[in-house]
Amino acid sequence: MTIALSSFRVRLVLGAVIWILLGFVVSWIVLSSLLRTHVLQEFTDELDHHATELAELADLDPAGSITIRAPLSDHRFNDDRSGYYWQLSQIGGITLASDSLGDARLPLELLPGEGPDLREATVSGPSGQAMLLERMIHIGSQSGPSARVAIAMDMSLIGGYVGALENRLAIAMACLAGGLILAAIAQITFALRPLSRIDTALQAVKRGEARRMPLDLPTEVRPLVENLNDLLEKNEAMIQRARLQAGNLAHALKTSLALLQIEADSLARKDQSGAVIQKQCDIIRRQIDYQLARARATASRAGGNHSTKVGPAIESVVTAVRRLSGNRQLSIEADKAQHDALVTCSPEDLEEVLGNLIDNAAKWARERVLVSTTVSRGKLVIRVEDDGPGMPADMHELAFKPGERLDESTPGSGLGLAIARDVVGLYDGRMWIEESRFGGACVAVELDRLT
Repeated sequence: MTIALSSFRVRLVLGAVIWILLGFVVSWIVLSSLLRTHVLQEFTDELDHHATELAELADLDPAGSITIRAPLSDHRFNDDRSGYYWQLSQIGGITLASDSLGDARLPLELLPGEGPDLREATVSGPSGQAMLLERMIHIGSQSGPSARVAIAMDMSLIGGYVGALENRLAIAMACLAGGLILAAIAQITFALRPLSRIDTALQAVKRGEARRMPLDLPTEVRPLVENLNDLLEKNEAMIQRARLQAGNLAHALKTSLALLQIEADSLARKDQSGAVIQKQCDIIRRQIDYQLARARATASRAGGNHSTKVGPAIESVVTAVRRLSGNRQLSIEADKAQHDALVTCSPEDLEEVLGNLIDNAAKWARERVLVSTTVSRGKLVIRVEDDGPGMPADMHELAFKPGERLDESTPGSGLGLAIARDVVGLYDGRMWIEESRFGGACVAVELDRLT
């Protein structure tokens, strides 16, 4: 739940849904109450209409007993237990009732001269609770005999009518609430679309596909994008200055180191102390080369990820190593399985890594070097294999130690594998050594693959 609420979209949608539902619940309560009150008033008016009609139809026969000249206009008073009932009772005389009442009678309470001549109440009717309207009238004229007119209706009929209206109201309000929620989601999605564009633009900058973020965004987020662009520009300028300063420092150190090397060579001819100085100068030179290469790769990585095609980079390095191999009968091959695959690495850094690995494999190989590419768990794996003497498993990690040379008889500084692994690590990749299919060593490089 906490993870879901960390999203602006989820928060806004959840807030809109809560307020819409709360508003519709309150509206439902108010409208339902108004609807019920209105319907009850309509039925009360209907009962009053029927009571007026019954009073107008009331008359006296020649014997002085109450009667009605014609049946009521609503046929439901004639159907047994229809829920519509009337009753006409002469004070001190007979009582007439609708066919719908059958043998039952309505509980009447009005008496002449006692309080108001109109009564509305909920009483117990023939089929349950009923709404009753009772009125006192005079038959014929104001001096005629008194009678009680009663009209009743089952509350179940009113409840069913109100329930049907409430169901329709609920369906209409639910559809309206659903439409408003969908409209809110669409509006929020549309309003937050610029944030998705910002994320896409940042990913493009990170992959090296763009140097700056676009400015054609809403005014609310444009200052943020402009500040990010300023930050990218300052970061790029700072990286360039750092690379320049590192290069200047390395050049100055190498110049002084070359002079020390010359003096050490001169001393070495005279006594043993010159050899010690030579060895220390060699260590310093290796460290300068290692740190310079690492600083260059770090600056490149800090400037943003780059997308590089693997195939052209491998072919470029293989071509260069073939030329350097001279007259050796050495086959250096590269498969084209993932020739167009993109990896998150700058072209310069990828070529430096491959150059170290392929050059190292060519030094140890007898007849064959193979560079292959495969995809594993969504990542690209580049393997450089040779058919040389191989390497014991307990020496695999030692080979990546800066300045470590496992065989002093072969040329090199012992920095190639160390630099290559550091560069790969800066791009969140991995490098390891395993046994080659041809009996020699195989160095594997795993980098993020861009789809």
